[in-house]
Amino acid sequence: MPKVEWNGDRLAAAAQQAALEVARMTAEEIKGKAVDLCPVDTTQTRGSATVTELPKGAEVSFNTPQAAWLHESENYTPSHAGTGPNYLRQPLLDSEYQYHKDVAAALKAILG
Repeated sequence: MPKVEWNGDRLAAAAQQAALEVARMTAEEIKGKAVDLCPVDTTQTRGSATVTELPKGAEVSFNTPQAAWLHESENYTPSHAGTGPNYLRQPLLDSEYQYHKDVAAALKAILG
Protein backbone atom coordinates (compact mmCIF):
# COMPACT_ATOMS: atom_id res chain seq x y z
CA MET A 1 0.00 0.00 0.00
CA PRO A 2 1.44 3.41 -0.95
CA LYS A 3 2.29 5.86 1.77
CA VAL A 4 0.31 9.10 1.63
CA GLU A 5 1.71 12.22 3.23
CA TRP A 6 -0.86 14.85 4.25
CA ASN A 7 0.30 18.44 3.63
CA GLY A 8 -3.05 20.14 4.07
CA ASP A 9 -2.04 22.26 7.06
CA ARG A 10 1.15 23.44 5.35
CA LEU A 11 -0.70 24.27 2.12
CA ALA A 12 -3.45 26.12 4.01
CA ALA A 13 -0.85 28.19 5.87
CA ALA A 14 0.98 28.98 2.63
CA ALA A 15 -2.28 30.00 0.94
CA GLN A 16 -3.23 32.23 3.85
CA GLN A 17 0.22 33.88 3.83
CA ALA A 18 0.03 34.46 0.06
CA ALA A 19 -3.41 36.09 0.35
CA LEU A 20 -2.12 38.25 3.20
CA GLU A 21 0.86 39.41 1.12
CA VAL A 22 -1.45 40.30 -1.79
CA ALA A 23 -3.69 42.29 0.58
CA ARG A 24 -0.73 44.23 1.95
CA MET A 25 0.73 44.89 -1.51
CA THR A 26 -2.66 46.08 -2.75
CA ALA A 27 -3.03 48.37 0.28
CA GLU A 28 0.30 50.03 -0.60
CA GLU A 29 -0.89 50.58 -4.18
CA ILE A 30 -4.20 52.04 -2.97
CA LYS A 31 -2.32 54.34 -0.60
CA GLY A 32 -0.21 55.70 -3.47
CA LYS A 33 -3.24 56.37 -5.65
CA ALA A 34 -5.16 57.91 -2.75
CA VAL A 35 -2.29 60.28 -1.94
CA ASP A 36 -2.37 61.48 -5.54
CA LEU A 37 -6.10 62.22 -5.25
CA CYS A 38 -5.98 63.71 -1.75
CA PRO A 39 -6.56 67.48 -1.68
CA VAL A 40 -3.31 69.46 -1.62
CA ASP A 41 -4.42 72.54 0.29
CA THR A 42 -1.91 71.41 2.87
CA THR A 43 0.57 68.58 2.59
CA GLN A 44 -0.28 67.54 6.14
CA THR A 45 -3.06 65.15 5.12
CA ARG A 46 -1.19 63.73 2.12
CA GLY A 47 1.84 63.13 4.29
CA SER A 48 -0.17 61.27 6.91
CA ALA A 49 -1.15 58.33 4.67
CA THR A 50 -0.20 55.00 6.20
CA VAL A 51 -0.69 51.30 5.63
CA THR A 52 -1.15 49.33 8.83
CA GLU A 53 -0.62 45.61 8.65
CA LEU A 54 -3.39 43.69 10.39
CA PRO A 55 -3.49 40.00 11.31
CA LYS A 56 -5.76 39.25 8.34
CA GLY A 57 -4.92 42.04 5.89
CA ALA A 58 -4.04 45.69 5.86
CA GLU A 59 -5.66 49.07 6.43
CA VAL A 60 -5.05 52.34 4.60
CA SER A 61 -5.65 55.51 6.56
CA PHE A 62 -4.96 59.21 6.63
CA ASN A 63 -4.23 60.41 10.14
CA THR A 64 -5.08 64.08 10.49
CA PRO A 65 -8.06 65.77 12.13
CA GLN A 66 -9.30 67.04 8.75
CA ALA A 67 -8.80 63.78 6.80
CA ALA A 68 -12.32 62.43 7.35
CA TRP A 69 -13.87 65.81 6.57
CA LEU A 70 -11.85 66.17 3.36
CA HIS A 71 -12.81 62.66 2.32
CA GLU A 72 -16.53 62.92 3.07
CA SER A 73 -17.24 66.59 2.30
CA GLU A 74 -19.75 67.27 -0.46
CA ASN A 75 -19.27 71.03 -0.17
CA TYR A 76 -15.50 71.15 -0.56
CA THR A 77 -14.04 72.54 -3.77
CA PRO A 78 -10.43 71.41 -4.17
CA SER A 79 -7.79 73.91 -5.19
CA HIS A 80 -6.14 71.48 -7.63
CA ALA A 81 -7.87 69.61 -10.44
CA GLY A 82 -8.06 65.86 -10.00
CA THR A 83 -8.14 65.98 -6.22
CA GLY A 84 -11.04 66.12 -3.80
CA PRO A 85 -13.53 64.11 -1.79
CA ASN A 86 -13.56 60.31 -1.80
CA TYR A 87 -9.82 60.23 -2.44
CA LEU A 88 -9.53 56.88 -0.65
CA ARG A 89 -12.78 55.26 -1.76
CA GLN A 90 -12.19 55.46 -5.51
CA PRO A 91 -8.73 53.85 -5.52
CA LEU A 92 -10.15 51.07 -3.33
CA LEU A 93 -13.00 50.42 -5.75
CA ASP A 94 -10.68 50.65 -8.76
CA SER A 95 -8.33 48.04 -7.23
CA GLU A 96 -10.97 45.47 -6.28
CA TYR A 97 -10.98 43.46 -9.53
CA GLN A 98 -7.18 43.26 -9.75
CA TYR A 99 -6.98 42.32 -6.07
CA HIS A 100 -9.28 39.35 -6.63
CA LYS A 101 -7.25 38.28 -9.68
CA ASP A 102 -4.00 38.54 -7.72
CA VAL A 103 -5.37 36.48 -4.81
CA ALA A 104 -6.65 33.83 -7.23
CA ALA A 105 -3.27 33.68 -8.99
CA ALA A 106 -1.40 33.37 -5.68
CA LEU A 107 -3.68 30.56 -4.52
CA LYS A 108 -3.42 28.77 -7.85
CA ALA A 109 0.38 28.93 -7.66
CA ILE A 110 0.25 27.18 -4.28
CA LEU A 111 -2.69 24.84 -4.64
CA GLY A 112 -2.50 24.18 -8.34
